[in-house]
Amino acid sequence: MNDQNLNFKAYNEHYSYFQQLLRTNNIKDVAPEKIEKKHFPDVKQYEALLKITPGIILLVDYSQHSYLYHSENISLLDLDIDLMYQFGTTYTFSLFQKDHYEIMRSHIFPEVYKLFGEYIMKGECHNLRIAYCNKMRTPSGEYKWFMHHLSVLTSRKNEPVVGLKHMIEIDHFKKDNVIDFAAYIVNPDNTQSTILKKSINPDEEYTLSKREKEVMVLLAQGKTSKQIALELNISHHTVNNHRKKMLQKTNTANVTELMSVASQRLK
Repeated sequence: MNDQNLNFKAYNEHYSYFQQLLRTNNIKDVAPEKIEKKHFPDVKQYEALLKITPGIILLVDYSQHSYLYHSENISLLDLDIDLMYQFGTTYTFSLFQKDHYEIMRSHIFPEVYKLFGEYIMKGECHNLRIAYCNKMRTPSGEYKWFMHHLSVLTSRKNEPVVGLKHMIEIDHFKKDNVIDFAAYIVNPDNTQSTILKKSINPDEEYTLSKREKEVMVLLAQGKTSKQIALELNISHHTVNNHRKKMLQKTNTANVTELMSVASQRLK
C-alpha cells in the first residue's frame, strides 16, 4: 500500500480531535461538525492490510479438523504449509510446546468442543467466542506465546463447519507460564458474558507429588508394583494409580520412558 492510498489529512484531523478530547473530556466541544461515513473502497487495500496485520488469520473446518485459508504471516510459525493442509489441526498441534499440548489435549480442547456442540444445539454458535493462549514453535526453534481467538462462522447439521481463528504473538507481554482459557457469549446488546474461565500452570500441573516421587524411586530400583505396595504400606491398586498419573504428567508411554525423565523430575 503506497502513500497515495492513505488519507493523512483525515488522520491528522482525527488525531487533533482526540487530543482536544483528552484535554476537555467533552466530545461535544471537539467533535467535527460532520463525519462522513466511508465504506472500504478496495478489496486490494484490505488484502494489503491483512498482510501487515500482526496476527495470523485462519479459516478452519472444525468438523473435518482441516484448514481452508491462511494469511501470509503464517510464516510466524515453524510449519510446512503443504503439511498443514494435508494433515490439518493434527499437524499444527505438533507445534505446541510438549507440556502445553498435554494440557490443551486433556483440559482445553474437550471444553472447546463441548461448548461448540452445546451452543450449536441452542442455535447460538455464532455468538460463541473462545480464547486461549499457549506456546508454539517459531522458525527460530524458540517457543513463543500466542493468543488464539475462535468463532464459528457457519454451521450445518448441528456441527460447526467453518470457523475464524485469529492468532497473535503475545510473548513480549506474557509474564507468567500460565495457560489461560476463556469462553464467552456476545449478547444482543453487544456486551459479553463469560461462561467459562480457566488458568492452568504447566509447572504445577506436571509436578510430581511426594508419594509419586517415592513410587518412582522404587520403580527405578526395579521393584514391582506389589513390592512397592508392601514397602509403602499402600494397596497394589493405589500404586498402579500413581504409575498412571506419573505417565500422564510426564507425557511418557511406559515405565522405561518414565525412568528416562526421573532424574529431572526427582530434583
